[in-house]
Amino acid sequence: MTDSYLRFQIFIQEKETLEMRNWTLCLRNGFVVIMILGLMLLSACATAPPHSGFLHDYSNLRLDPEDESMLWWAKEGVDWGRYKKLMIDPVVIYLHPEAQNRQIDPDVLKELTDYFRSSVIEEVQDAYPVVDKPGPDVLRIRAAITDIVPANPLINTTMILAVGLPVDMGGAAMEAEFLDSMTNEPLGSVMDKKLGLPVHPVDYVQGFTKWGHAKTALDAWAELLRESLDYEKGK
Repeated sequence: MTDSYLRFQIFIQEKETLEMRNWTLCLRNGFVVIMILGLMLLSACATAPPHSGFLHDYSNLRLDPEDESMLWWAKEGVDWGRYKKLMIDPVVIYLHPEAQNRQIDPDVLKELTDYFRSSVIEEVQDAYPVVDKPGPDVLRIRAAITDIVPANPLINTTMILAVGLPVDMGGAAMEAEFLDSMTNEPLGSVMDKKLGLPVHPVDYVQGFTKWGHAKTALDAWAELLRESLDYEKGK
């Protein structure tokens, strides 16, 4: 057996090994892409959670054309700009039927309700003072967390090591009602559900915590409230 033949055989074996590695990498990358597209599709197809019973009336709620998980209603003719201050009720847990078997620790639930209220106050208080008494320029807000979806850090760690992508992200659902603080007349209501999606680096970090994406959802609703108030104020 000549040296040339041996070199040729070694070359063939190395070439086959390299091709196998490339094929494995393509399969892995393709799997990751498929998973990302699947998660994005699931997020895009998210629907509003079931009614919990927290709101006084659900009959007027309509689907938001830009967010398939959000339903809302606002009374026609309301001068939202007249409300300069906010009276925010303590946030409560009012789980809808599909969420009542999650068996979440009561201390965790209290932590999340306190977190939600604090997030709202922090987001609005520089422009809309938060007060504890009704008034003609005071908008009352009552809100409830109606579902908490925990992430699974162990599964996410395993999946990131395997395919580079967390798959069990967690999230939350809520309902809120806006009332005239003097008359308690309902002026508007909203319900929504948000689940985590691995798009930005911080989303991956939140996947390593059990309640990270639930808190992210609560922060997002606080920001949305501020944006809505500013929009109505600027009309």
